[in-house]
Amino acid sequence: MDPSLREIIAQAVTDARKGGLDAVAQRGAAVTLLTAMIPSLDADTIRLIVDQLYPFIAELGAAA
Repeated sequence: MDPSLREIIAQAVTDARKGGLDAVAQRGAAVTLLTAMIPSLDADTIRLIVDQLYPFIAELGAAA
């Protein structure tokens, strides 16, 4: 089963946090990973998806 968009972004953010990256770099990591995993999406769509989901994922990570 393929991972959901939320799972892909959450994994990228988690890995970036473990590496000590800030919020901007975490978003960049999410964009990069999503681009690699779903190359059929254009860059603007990927950024929109990450921009919409990142706040929820960041909030969950802060609560963990």
